[in-house]
Amino acid sequence: MITIATAPVKTYLSKSKIPGFDYVINPYIGCPHKCVYCYAEYMRKFTGHPEEWGDFLDVKICDTPLKPAKLFRMRVMLSSVTDPYNPYEKQYELTRRMLKQLAFSQAYACILTKSALVLRDLDILKQMPGSEVAISFSSADEHFRELAEPGASGVEEKINALKTLHENGIKTAVMAAPLLPGISDWKAIIEATRPYTDRYGFDSLNMRPAYQKKVMSFVAQHYPHLLSLYADIYLKEENSYWVKLEQEILHYCQTANIPAEVYFSRSQPFA
Repeated sequence: MITIATAPVKTYLSKSKIPGFDYVINPYIGCPHKCVYCYAEYMRKFTGHPEEWGDFLDVKICDTPLKPAKLFRMRVMLSSVTDPYNPYEKQYELTRRMLKQLAFSQAYACILTKSALVLRDLDILKQMPGSEVAISFSSADEHFRELAEPGASGVEEKINALKTLHENGIKTAVMAAPLLPGISDWKAIIEATRPYTDRYGFDSLNMRPAYQKKVMSFVAQHYPHLLSLYADIYLKEENSYWVKLEQEILHYCQTANIPAEVYFSRSQPFA
């Protein structure tokens, strides 16, 4: 059961700390996709919510429109600590409202989402040349998606969304992230999405203390044979796994002429 509330804010716009972007818009606080590995769970300590991360959603309310002159040809990310297309966006349409204003401002938007709901706003995206939709895949396996990302769109839904966006002339990207050691098949992600994707970004599973126990419990329950690998990487802090994986990904992508960036242990410009 998701707890829904409203949260008055002075503006939807935040100065970006992400390289390559001028501003970030997070229309919601919380995210009902309930991904077991969600890095944004640290936000819970700032919200005052007793509910677990994924069990609440605050709908931001602001009567002040975005300023076109301020956003003219600026680069804006939607979103960094929530999915702009969580299922409740169907009802509240905050993201759609933001996109309309960004389109009017001639801003360049980069949308990062795990939801096929982005297709609802295809009409606006067509009015935003230079903007991009990046769809996130941590796996191409639907069984894993059901276990680890229960509120997100299914794998086939996301692939079909990429295809539709691509066919309509919208720039697309795949963020293969987070890659879970021994679980995420990054080659399968590429094979499933390559015809509809302009470029790729890859990032590792970085476990903050806030959700390390949750992830390790998930691995113990569903992938117990990988516990020793996770102990080596996250408890003993051995980095060789990621060094080798980065080399493999870059070699594969360079050989196949696939535009790709690997962000292991680095910030994610994805711009």
